[in-house]
Amino acid sequence: MGYLRVYTKEAQGPHCPRALADSVHMVYIGADGKEYALNQGYGILYAEAGIRPDNTIAPRGIRDPRVLALEEGYGILAKPVDEAGQPVGENGLILWKTQDFLRFRQESVERGRWQAAYEEARDMVELPDCLWEGIEQRWVMPEVKLKKVEFPLAVGWADPVIFEWEGKWYFLATNDNNNNIGLFIREADSVGGLFTPEAEPRCILDYDEDREFIQTFWAPEFHVIGGRAYILFAVGGRQWAPQCHMMRLKENGALTDPTDWEAPVRVRRQDGDFLTESGISLDMTYFKAGGRSYLVWSYRYGIGTAADTGSMLYIATTDEARPWVLTSEPVLLSRPLYGWENQRGTINNEGPYALLLGDKVYLAYSGGGACDPTYAVGCLVADQEDDLLDVDNWYKEPAAMLHRGSVEGIEGPGHNSFFRDEKGELMIAYHAQDVEKSHKRCTAFHRVYVNEQGMPLLHIPL
Repeated sequence: MGYLRVYTKEAQGPHCPRALADSVHMVYIGADGKEYALNQGYGILYAEAGIRPDNTIAPRGIRDPRVLALEEGYGILAKPVDEAGQPVGENGLILWKTQDFLRFRQESVERGRWQAAYEEARDMVELPDCLWEGIEQRWVMPEVKLKKVEFPLAVGWADPVIFEWEGKWYFLATNDNNNNIGLFIREADSVGGLFTPEAEPRCILDYDEDREFIQTFWAPEFHVIGGRAYILFAVGGRQWAPQCHMMRLKENGALTDPTDWEAPVRVRRQDGDFLTESGISLDMTYFKAGGRSYLVWSYRYGIGTAADTGSMLYIATTDEARPWVLTSEPVLLSRPLYGWENQRGTINNEGPYALLLGDKVYLAYSGGGACDPTYAVGCLVADQEDDLLDVDNWYKEPAAMLHRGSVEGIEGPGHNSFFRDEKGELMIAYHAQDVEKSHKRCTAFHRVYVNEQGMPLLHIPL
């Protein structure tokens, strides 16, 4: 038998703000007394924020968590607090139910019904050894040789994408070095060659006032859709309002030649209207699962105002022949309701990117501040064959899967993509900050560890 203890932390400066501290942390204590901090000591369970009548988010945290055995599985109870740490309501508790401490379901419950259970529960519960194997595989750093991550690889290059096309390797990213103006691509014979002086960035879409490609050339992604090469990206005009666009490579065209790309088009709904006329759309990605093509992107309304909704992930189907036109209504997939996604006024679900592994879709995304040490990567999981427009078919992992403290010397890792290198090894690329060398966003990548349960663990560089 071992024991699992739950607790919260004290808020401490920019690296552990209240939004992170007021969450459920866990430690496992073995029969020999050895302690294992789960998720590297980072919070695992976060109270879901409330939604105000104006569609803005009311952040929530928790205090005084307690854990207990239920008739079926286990429960974790806690008192809800607001973003200032003050109690929210006097009659409610938050309850998470779990069978194995791998997946959790959150409920709000009446304190009257659960008060006695809460008072009798403690911050520790005894667990049978049969649960430890799964907990260890999911939440404890495995005994593997970790690789020192080379960082920074490309100073001032954010939202990185690395990919192979027709025998060459390419690198796309947002260019922070020139105020995010233009789309640039590097070409090399190997992944490592992309980060040498010889791999000079080449501009394939430049500033153009006539077409109103003026600012916020953000998050370019390369995808092959229906056998054709595309770049999905956001760009804004004279008025700041980046919007999702696509451009397609001409038949037999070269990725590095700007004249070989067709004119970019703005993504539209199935009725022909643009995605939005009253907000911003960005960070669009594409994947195909279960024979259907999907687009996922980030939408935000009221940024910089009291009506800020925070950035939210939407999903829709599309047709491979005309992927810039949706074939379904957009569906709200996720918004930043957890504390790690919503910190110090930065309210983000952005940068989605899909990994198809086994029979699952792992949709990674980022939360928190894109230029902040608390930026982190989360994940939504679904079965590939399910209807992915049905939100109930997705499970949102409550904990960040790649965060500060995951990789030594790297702060605020996020806005990632996945690729397989020359050896076929699964890799994750992302941007982060090295506060000792540069406050710019810089590129890094490392190999992804897949545990015995078939789940990719993003925080273990191999």
